[in-house]
Amino acid sequence: MEQWLPLFRHLLACPIANAAAFSSSPASGDCPSSPPPAAALLRLLLSPAPTLPASASDPTAGILFQTLPPFLQSQALSFLASSAGLLDSHLLRALAVRILSAPPGRSGFWARRGARQLLDGLPEGEGVPGVASEEFIDGFHEPPPWLKEMAVRARPVLPWLPVDCRSVMGSRTRGGRDGLNGIGLETLVLSQDEDVHMQEVGSILPPQAPPLGDSVVQRALAMRKEIVTVESVSVAQRVVKDLQELCVESRNAAAVFSLVQPWEADDETLRVLLSNLVLQEVGVRGGGPALVLCSVFLPQLLELQRPPSSVLLSAALDFCKRHPAAALEAVLFPVILRKGGLNVPQCDVLTRIVKECIHPLHVTAFCHRLLSGEEQERKPVCMPQHHESVGAHLVWTESLFALFYCILSHDICLTPTTIGELISVIDERVPEFSRSLKFGNFLLSFVSKCWHQCKNHRVLLERAAERTNTFLTKAILAKLRPAS
Repeated sequence: MEQWLPLFRHLLACPIANAAAFSSSPASGDCPSSPPPAAALLRLLLSPAPTLPASASDPTAGILFQTLPPFLQSQALSFLASSAGLLDSHLLRALAVRILSAPPGRSGFWARRGARQLLDGLPEGEGVPGVASEEFIDGFHEPPPWLKEMAVRARPVLPWLPVDCRSVMGSRTRGGRDGLNGIGLETLVLSQDEDVHMQEVGSILPPQAPPLGDSVVQRALAMRKEIVTVESVSVAQRVVKDLQELCVESRNAAAVFSLVQPWEADDETLRVLLSNLVLQEVGVRGGGPALVLCSVFLPQLLELQRPPSSVLLSAALDFCKRHPAAALEAVLFPVILRKGGLNVPQCDVLTRIVKECIHPLHVTAFCHRLLSGEEQERKPVCMPQHHESVGAHLVWTESLFALFYCILSHDICLTPTTIGELISVIDERVPEFSRSLKFGNFLLSFVSKCWHQCKNHRVLLERAAERTNTFLTKAILAKLRPAS
């Protein structure tokens, strides 16, 4: 066991587990006869654990994998998934099935997700002897036990929401008002259009926020006039201080920003806002920083037709470095989902944000949500005035392919479902972009960096490459037709 401690330390130190991270692992040693780290790690994880006897009810109880902490379990599974092409698929399937067949609560959420991803990347084949092929699937997406128990006892509000209707109505009565600014539960259930509208507004205006008082509204409207006439940095700093105090006093920062409309100010004032405005958690995805970004920088970016000023861009990048989660929710999502599609200046800004401000793991999760997630997961954070500019579906342009080329250049480890979605996009869009160099660059990078995950789709990708007509076509086909 002691010889594997360097490998485990290497796992813990790496932000993301992949084959490159282990290429210099001390575990493999300098001896040429030492097994590859991936194969040795797989055998180690499946070896018996002396402190945990095997159990018929829990197939993972007797193996060393179960002794690892949850984070290390997830990292180990990610490493094995990235090296699956070099390993015995029978052993990989055995480990994944054991994890997913364990009793609820034995394996953590991320370990089960890693095991599911590991199985998705394996070729179709016979199951593990003694284990039913569908055994590990049943119950994996089931609701948690506490929700099942509540569903038995409760009279649900909606068929898919096992929450007692009486408790919801009771809390509404005790509060005097419901959480949707006076809209009753009956109206919410019966009026689908209004429900959709409230969901959209709820992405930036939290339902629990109180309405603004008359004095707050008057001060906000006065500030709206003042913020577009600021003539010095000192005046801008005073306006920022007043705006922050007004947000705290009103307890509804989103509504205040909607009235003040700070995005109408000049670039220097916007820089001061980004550098000095601090908001606490406001019930918005990404918190207060997301609200600042979507009301100060995002409106400029949505209408961008030429490179932004260095003053504004520098302040925005500094802000995004401090708040990467807010940058994802309030900049990347709404701009990429822009109804008019991504243009070149917007792509350049997003490329710098991805390169300089966001960790590769966050970019991986972002790509998964964007291409494979549910529509609700792609809800961008933006002000009500800008909802009309943001859609729910991607508009594929040359600039969007250029952005994904940038993402692939960072060696982002995309999930199998995300790769499958990109392959579908390539097959669907190749007639439209057959002469596009940006599309060709993206396709060449995609084939080069994701070959092990997409080699089962070689025929489809080869057919798509043959339909392109640039000087990159031969290079793409050479990648898809490796010399035997």
